[in-house]
Amino acid sequence: MLAGFKRRILYSEIEWVHGSKASFASLGVQMKLPSIQQVCSESARAARRFPFVLFCAFAFSITTLRLIETEPKQSVGFPIIYAAALGIPLLTALALFAEKRKWSAGLSIGGQLVGVLLLVGSGFFMPTSFPPEQADFFIRSALVAAGLVLLVMIAPYLKKGEVNGFWQYNRSLYFRLFVAVIFSVVLYAGLAIALAALDKLFGISVPGKRYGELCVLIAGLFAPWFFLAGVPEDLEGLDAIQEYPKGLKIFAQYILLSLVIVYLLILYAYLLKILTQWSWPKGWVSSLILGFSATSIVSLLLVHPIRDRSENAWIRAAGKWLYIVLIPLIVVLFLAVMERVGDYGITESRYSGIALGIWLAVQVLYFLFSKSKSIKFTIGSLCLFAFVVSSGPWGMLSVSQRSQVGRLSRLLTKNGILVNGMVQREHTSVSQEDAQEINSIVSYLHDTHGYKSIQPWFADKLTENTKSRRTANASPPDVLGKMGVELTGYRRGTGSRPIYVFECREAIDISGYDRLLRQQSVSGEWHFDGEGISYEVNKDLSSMNVTIGSGQTGLNAVQINIAAFADQLLRDNGNTDTPRNMKPESMAIAAEQNGQKLKIFFRNFNVNRREGKAVVTSFIADIAYTGKK
Repeated sequence: MLAGFKRRILYSEIEWVHGSKASFASLGVQMKLPSIQQVCSESARAARRFPFVLFCAFAFSITTLRLIETEPKQSVGFPIIYAAALGIPLLTALALFAEKRKWSAGLSIGGQLVGVLLLVGSGFFMPTSFPPEQADFFIRSALVAAGLVLLVMIAPYLKKGEVNGFWQYNRSLYFRLFVAVIFSVVLYAGLAIALAALDKLFGISVPGKRYGELCVLIAGLFAPWFFLAGVPEDLEGLDAIQEYPKGLKIFAQYILLSLVIVYLLILYAYLLKILTQWSWPKGWVSSLILGFSATSIVSLLLVHPIRDRSENAWIRAAGKWLYIVLIPLIVVLFLAVMERVGDYGITESRYSGIALGIWLAVQVLYFLFSKSKSIKFTIGSLCLFAFVVSSGPWGMLSVSQRSQVGRLSRLLTKNGILVNGMVQREHTSVSQEDAQEINSIVSYLHDTHGYKSIQPWFADKLTENTKSRRTANASPPDVLGKMGVELTGYRRGTGSRPIYVFECREAIDISGYDRLLRQQSVSGEWHFDGEGISYEVNKDLSSMNVTIGSGQTGLNAVQINIAAFADQLLRDNGNTDTPRNMKPESMAIAAEQNGQKLKIFFRNFNVNRREGKAVVTSFIADIAYTGKK
């Protein structure tokens, strides 16, 4: 493996000489081409240090390859993939924690086995389909994964002291990760081009899924193994290293610091506008404040080891003033987020703004009043916050769901729809504004949480049977129909332009066709030529010209009228501003000529209606065809 590259990070100052160029070695890296023995040695050492982590990487890769090949809609393989992906950072953190504490081999293995059992147990609660019916699983998984990655950064240095060792350790991890990403991208690009060359130059058929499988092997197996091979082994000795690369100091001072100053000027100019015009802060400013805070804190973390040097006295002063100038900005952040919460309730994004604002406030208090001012507190507290908000009644998902269900309850009660805890279909007319709010909340629940929280309001089940899964959430239009609420046909933020979305999530029948071109995503003028088929889509997406093969035996230049298909979809299925799951045959167009056959299965279809006409804005399609040339 490329992990065998013998690399030694040199913690030495870069000599910047006027008129000369810094060599690659001067950046702190020396590289030698590895021998086969070195490759095997590095790979074996990583396997001995992190056997359970590599087991997760193998399980993830092999299971994903199998699922790509079979393309199931539901499988026990999906929980294995989810658990294995979380297992990579979790077991890495446990292994490094045991190493730093100098646990015996038996105790270290036992601790990691506990982690494996936790992963196996969590697998029973993970969805067996992809994508899951609701987005809450991915949101929770992303928070847990972020917490586990932060745990890898802090786990070996949980004890007090060794702050410099902690900094050097993370610097080594970041550099290794950077190199792993570069090597993986280059390796994938090179091998993908080689596969394309086999297809184009030698006529060897390379199905599109092979590129996905190649990506899985590199990202799921090579990259983790390569990264782990570069994790520092002498964790104790890192604290004694005092050298600091000058290039990193230049990056922090002249790049990040410049960004911090720009952010600061913009934000304080906006703060002045608020005070002079007495205008309420806009919600978008919260993202800018969080960006400013993140950039500032990262800048301070990067220059932390040299803050006590006499020539860098400005760093300590800058650190103190940073947390002071953050105080009014945090206030503005809370005001901006709470304005949106007051109008539309709490969602996951608004909860994130509030949680990160609280975390920033904790950072300000700690670094202004604590005597130790350890940078480990920044990573450790962020790790803890990620775990805390990921689950529980106080968590992001639970609080957001309760807030939106509460809003929906008040709206339905106000309009006489929810009476004595049950939904009534017959009621007085609902205003356009309230109908849009109800539409929005029902769509949010469908996409993010499902209908469990509002099921007690309905006598009928809010689920439907499907071929690919035992049950699935009923579509928002169906739920709104049970409420007797009109479909508004509008999305918030789109003005007066209706957006109609149709999807097909079920398996398609491609019997009679010997080739399949998958996931063709089109949102503008497009041309494709390869794998025995070519097609062109015009600029307004109203038509598509498809050609299979060539000569007298080919299916030549068949025109598919996409606009007419879109218009028919709207006439047959009504107006909906939320994704509506359709049957495969109702989302397909077929053509046949000279013994060649073609069938286009639209998987996602987005349409606007302008001046009474259907206008396609984007689509994703699978194209089945006979592959004779």
